[in-house]
Amino acid sequence: MRFEDISAEKARQLASEEKWSAAQDLVHNDQVHFRYRTPDRLEAAVQDKENWYPTVVSIVDGKLESICSCPQQEDGWCPCSLAVLVAWLENPDSFLDRSSLKEQLKQYSKSELIKIILEMSDKIFETRELLKEESPDLDTLLESVDHIFAEAGTAGAEGTGELEEKLRQAQDKADRLAQMGRLSEARATYFYLLDNVYGLEEDLGKSGLFSEDLKQELFEEYCQLIHEDRHLDRTLVQQEMEQLESRSAFVQGQFNFGDLKKNFVENVA
Repeated sequence: MRFEDISAEKARQLASEEKWSAAQDLVHNDQVHFRYRTPDRLEAAVQDKENWYPTVVSIVDGKLESICSCPQQEDGWCPCSLAVLVAWLENPDSFLDRSSLKEQLKQYSKSELIKIILEMSDKIFETRELLKEESPDLDTLLESVDHIFAEAGTAGAEGTGELEEKLRQAQDKADRLAQMGRLSEARATYFYLLDNVYGLEEDLGKSGLFSEDLKQELFEEYCQLIHEDRHLDRTLVQQEMEQLESRSAFVQGQFNFGDLKKNFVENVA
């Protein structure tokens, strides 16, 4: 299933006519903001009166799933999550492609990015709150990743969508480390995420447990951080790569370290 294949008729079957009507009102009153998309994920922030609800609609194992923090989410599909689908159906171009956006941002200089962030902080309250957050601590971050995967191991293959949401939050903190110039710590976090993702798939015998989109993001960012780190511990990175290559789920996947090992590992003294 792709989001492009979803029809209004199919989406309307997810909830009552009352909720569908409320979702349409949210969209038509311009209350669905900050729209992003990936191949299997739609994200937005839905404004309901004075409250803001981050909302995610995902395709998991060929089925639509939603995550929202609003009170009505407990009853299944809420007006917020339906509003994200309505917004997509009415104007898919309004959703920014997150992958393309990352590539665009890489073209800006550091001073240009700082200017963009400061301008955002003047306009968007959530940005100011993010900037006030304390600097991430690597040990605490890795402990939180341990906790996420401990819960996942208990739950098995169920609830993968919610698990990926938590992993992306850890990914955001790793990106914050990188933005602060703490590249080795950011790389260590990305390695830890990759190793646990493939380790859990290996333990459960399900190589497709996590979305390819998530694994590709983790892999590409890990490799990018290796390229950017001028003080790279090559021996440590070689050990990390060997650890990932020992995972059968990683070996069976679409990624490999061929070119990276040639450039950054074979020159180890």
